[in-house]
Amino acid sequence: MSTSCFIGATSPDTPHLVHARYVLFDGHPAVVLPTLAAIWARHAHHDTAALISAVLAHDWEHLDPDTTTATASNFAGQQPVPGVGMTLASSTDGVIDAPEPVTVFPLCHAGHLDVEWVYLIEAGTSTIGVHTSDGTRIATYQLISCLHPASSGPDQESCGSRVAAGAPR
Repeated sequence: MSTSCFIGATSPDTPHLVHARYVLFDGHPAVVLPTLAAIWARHAHHDTAALISAVLAHDWEHLDPDTTTATASNFAGQQPVPGVGMTLASSTDGVIDAPEPVTVFPLCHAGHLDVEWVYLIEAGTSTIGVHTSDGTRIATYQLISCLHPASSGPDQESCGSRVAAGAPR
């Protein structure tokens, strides 16, 4: 898949501003939600703040909880981050450049970005808000439900806890 996205979080002090990282590949909810849940469980040990820190550390070619130090990239300058994914980095004359700064934008301006999806990880509730390319929140998912879809109850969709307030059903 070549769907790009932003994944990040807001802070209680500035809930209208998103702090996010770009992910080049596999940005569709069917891939991102279970991938973030697996990174949360394995790499971050169910610590949502640690998941946010791991995601915000780099821009990403792709996220993959099965990434190891031995995972190779076909592109120069990209580095594997074990348990998280492959960075989207560049190099100049064999010297790896420092990561780009975190992207900060008002969610209401998401339509100006060239991505199809924006995901906001909510540390206090261990949830992920899924937003369309224009910033409209369409759903909120519990990380634990995305990790164990079989544990969803009869009134709960797999990998989903609730539709966002005001979203069409």
